[in-house]
Amino acid sequence: MAQVSEGDGAVKPEVRQLSVVIPTYHRESALINCVQSILQGSELPSEILIVGREGDKETESALDSLGNGFQSKVSIRPAWVRISGHIPPIEMGLQLATNDLIAFLDDDVTVSEDWMRTLLPDFADPSVGVVGGRVVVPGVPIPKLKGRPGLVSWYGKHWGNIASVQGEQAVLVDGVMECNWIWRSGLLRSLEFDPLLNFDDASMYGLDLCLQAQRNGFRVLYDPRVLVHHHIAPRTRELDRADRPRRIFAYCRNFTYIMLNRLPWWRRPIFLAWWVMIGERTGWGIGALVADILLRGTGNDRHVVSSMHGKIEGARLWLKRSVRPSRL
Repeated sequence: MAQVSEGDGAVKPEVRQLSVVIPTYHRESALINCVQSILQGSELPSEILIVGREGDKETESALDSLGNGFQSKVSIRPAWVRISGHIPPIEMGLQLATNDLIAFLDDDVTVSEDWMRTLLPDFADPSVGVVGGRVVVPGVPIPKLKGRPGLVSWYGKHWGNIASVQGEQAVLVDGVMECNWIWRSGLLRSLEFDPLLNFDDASMYGLDLCLQAQRNGFRVLYDPRVLVHHHIAPRTRELDRADRPRRIFAYCRNFTYIMLNRLPWWRRPIFLAWWVMIGERTGWGIGALVADILLRGTGNDRHVVSSMHGKIEGARLWLKRSVRPSRL
C-alpha cells in the first residue's frame, strides 16, 4: 500500500465542520453509548444525525434519553425512513447533512477521544475523497491479515480486513470499512447508491462507492489512527450473522454484481475465470473447494451451494440491468 504524505497537517477552514450520521435500528443502549462517546471527544462535530426506521420504539426512547440527559453544543437531530435495509438511512443522512464532511458510524461503535481531531488533517489534501479508520472489537483477537488488505488485485480479488491494519500513517487503498468512514459530501452526493445492493445487510456497498470515487479522480485513504471500538450488540432476526449460508449468498451476490459493474470490459472475463475456477473461502470456486476438502474434509456443502447461487444471481442481475461499461 502506497504511503501518503501528511504534509504540515494543517486543515483548511472550509472542511473543519463535520456532520456525523448514525443509522440505527432497535439498539437503544448501543446508540446512547455511541453518541456519548462522540460528545466526549477532544473535538466535536457541529451536528449528529440519528436516522432510524419509522416505528422503532427503542430508537425513540434513546432519542428521549439523549434529549433529557446530555447537555451539548452539538445539534442532535432525528430523521426517519420507511424503507427497510441499510442504505436508505445512509441516503437520508446524506440528504440532511449540512457540512462539507460527513462521517457515517455504526450505532454499535464508540469513538476514541481523538477520533475527529485525527481524521480532519487527512482532508487537507483536496484529492482525498473518503477516509476509513481502524475498527477494534474488544476482547477479540486481531484477525490474521493476508495479501494486501483494502486493495483489489488485477484479477478482481478484494483483500479484506483493512480495518484491522495497524500503523501511524494513512495509506492509499481501494476500499474501506463502512462502519467508520468519512466522506466529502459533494463527492458522495454525486455517486450512485445502487438499489440492487440494498439486500440483506448491503454487503460490499461501500466498496462500490469507493470504486466510483476513484473513477471520479479521488483517492481513498485508510488511516489506522482514526479509531473506533466495535461492540457486540443485538441484531434483528433477519440479519442474524449465525445464518452463514444466507450471508455467504448475499456477499457473493453483491460482490459479483459490483465487480462486473465496475471493472473495465477486459478485466471482467479474468475476474469471472478466477471467481468461478478458483475463488476464496466463503466465496468458493472449484479450486478453493478442492483445497478445503483436502485440508478440512467435507462439511461445507450448504455454504458452497450458497456461494455458487450468489455468484449466479449477481451475474444475472448485472446482465439484466445491462449497465453501461464502467471503469475503475
